[in-house]
Amino acid sequence: MLNRAHRHAAALACALTLCAGPALAHPHVWVDVRSQLEYAPDGTLTGVRHVWKFDEGFSAFALQGLEGPDGKPAEVTLKELAQTNIDSMKEFDYFTFAQRGKEKLAFAAPRDYGLTYDGTALTLHFTLPLAKPITSAGTTTLDVYDPTYFVAFALADQDPVKLAAAPNGCKLGLHRPDPAVGGSSQTLSESFFSALTTTSQFGSQFANRATVTCP
Repeated sequence: MLNRAHRHAAALACALTLCAGPALAHPHVWVDVRSQLEYAPDGTLTGVRHVWKFDEGFSAFALQGLEGPDGKPAEVTLKELAQTNIDSMKEFDYFTFAQRGKEKLAFAAPRDYGLTYDGTALTLHFTLPLAKPITSAGTTTLDVYDPTYFVAFALADQDPVKLAAAPNGCKLGLHRPDPAVGGSSQTLSESFFSALTTTSQFGSQFANRATVTCP
């Protein structure tokens, strides 16, 4: 049976089985994040579209033994892995946390999801609709992070967050975690990380944040 960390890795990189052996440091998986906040014609915020690219090493590991004759995974394989990925990430709230003021915003089930493979890395595409669209007026924050820091999310270098059809006057601000904070985690033991759960706050210090303020 997979332990907690291994189950987590399976969820993030779509691996159905992982090799045995202790993990020696955190994080174990790296994800390049691009996101798009989506607005309806009436100006309400309806959800977020994620495009998450996994690191090449873990992508290769996740696809080990699943390649077709041409060395690439078949479309049906990518479809099945995407479904496994989406189902597994539910436990972690899809690593996406939104807030309007002090109110936490709930998301509905993901839609329009799938995996692509460019020959070196897997990329997961999915939309998280808000359970209830909200007016654009005010300040909304969107955080992407892993509470257990098994996975390190990082905003892409260029255009990591976009606003799709946002009302005029909306302003976007980005915050990336301090690299020095990530380095300090290397001094913590594996037992410390093994004790973390989906409700832990440890990973929030590594959050990638988009702040949108609309008139």
